[in-house]
Amino acid sequence: MKKYFYLMAMAVAVLGFTACTNDNDDNPTPQPETESLAEYTILYYANGGANVDCCILPMIADFYKANPEVYEKVNVVVQYKFSTAENLETQREDFDVFPENCGSKTIRWVVDPAKTFEEQAYGQANLYGADNADCTCPDSLTNFINWAAKAYPAKKYMLIVNDHGGGYLPDEELPEITPATTRGLLYDDGYMTNGKKKHFTVKTFHRAVASANVRFETIYMLACLMNNLEYQFELQDLCDYVIASTYTMPAWGGALNVLPEVFSQPSVDVEKALAAYCKADVESWDRPLVDAGISDDYPFYTDLTVTRTAGIAPLGQMLRQFTDRLCNTYENGTDAQRQAIDSCTARTIKVQLNQPNYDVIKYIKSIVNALPEVYGEEFYNQMKQAFNNCIVAQYYSNYLTAHDFMVDYSVLLGYAGTYSYIFWKKDSETNTQFPYAEQVYTADGEILTFWLEPTDSPYAYQMVFREDWPIKPWGSTLADTYEQLAFDRAVGWNRWIRLNRQHPNMFSPKELNFELPWPDDSKENME
Repeated sequence: MKKYFYLMAMAVAVLGFTACTNDNDDNPTPQPETESLAEYTILYYANGGANVDCCILPMIADFYKANPEVYEKVNVVVQYKFSTAENLETQREDFDVFPENCGSKTIRWVVDPAKTFEEQAYGQANLYGADNADCTCPDSLTNFINWAAKAYPAKKYMLIVNDHGGGYLPDEELPEITPATTRGLLYDDGYMTNGKKKHFTVKTFHRAVASANVRFETIYMLACLMNNLEYQFELQDLCDYVIASTYTMPAWGGALNVLPEVFSQPSVDVEKALAAYCKADVESWDRPLVDAGISDDYPFYTDLTVTRTAGIAPLGQMLRQFTDRLCNTYENGTDAQRQAIDSCTARTIKVQLNQPNYDVIKYIKSIVNALPEVYGEEFYNQMKQAFNNCIVAQYYSNYLTAHDFMVDYSVLLGYAGTYSYIFWKKDSETNTQFPYAEQVYTADGEILTFWLEPTDSPYAYQMVFREDWPIKPWGSTLADTYEQLAFDRAVGWNRWIRLNRQHPNMFSPKELNFELPWPDDSKENME
């Protein structure tokens, strides 16, 4: 899918940046205290992440498409950091509208419907802070939140964080003095260490929001792969609702104009408002494929889920019971029971080809169905209700719906205390991908690398240790990363990662040439 989809979103005249900066925390001017509070203030915190300025800026411009009257009740405040000048140049082929001298600069403004997006986003008066300010520093986000709440107070607040996302993995959750090596939330290409971009981890993001002077009604992680239990449990005390995508997000669409419109309605029902926005957003992503008549057939993996955080703690209690019974059965049950569990693990749905994140609801459901003597119907119904109480709304691309590949939340899954990345190559003759290597992260902090050699069984591979790739440390341990999460402390999921001996399925559904062999009733969503 090419980037030309988002080029339709914006045609702008370039205004010039200068090299000056503005360190005044009161820029722009706060509203007078005598004015009545707005219904909502939407805080939008974003970074170009090296290659998505050309995607994010058109999305922000969507705010200017809303009816100007909505801004009498809703404030939208933006802080955006451009990618480096070098990385902006690589995007100009597709999006040649960046102002001059804007690389690594930060802009901050409140959306004014009487002005254009270009006037505000590219105007030098809105330059903020030092050049190349670290936007992934927790204090930077906390400062923005506190400033926005003071300058544009409201009855309720929503935070949107927009950039690349990578879900949760332990080797990203390293001490702050040690650069994380793979995945996180919001990547700042202005700060590189050993070729890696600095970014938020789940802990630094939590600290940034928890340290602010306001509590958010909604946090929207407008980034790929963020709808995982590890993040949901970490954010449960910081907001009432979380919006996130389990799969990746496309480079076009956004429908952000819908947010101020739904929040400006009289006596707004926040759950209906968030559902309406998410529906419009997913439809905007799907629209080019729908218009081309291929939305049911083109492998397009996009989704959005609205989570009610009040349901997270009860869900944790049910997940603790599930994990207790699972571990006890795997250790002390019969061979047939262990084989049934291994079968579920071997064919669980993988969310991202290279990462060890899996669809947790279908995985749990398959195990509960396979072990009725362990769980039973009453437990199944209680677990189903616990999940349902978390989910306010879910929307999926037409392709996911047509092929029954919808997912709800992802979770880290490993074996023998390890988790792993899979490396892939494309077969030029068949145009399919195949795994060729696996990098295994052990619980005690080592990285082992293996060749993957095909066997006589379809989709089965043999791991062969690569002696020419030395064992090296990944920077921490499972105990110092995963086991410190609110999710793991509530559920004890690390026990299953350590105890399980079955390698989880390496493939995501789109790489398979057959429908996954679920029991008849387990294809239904737990809704």
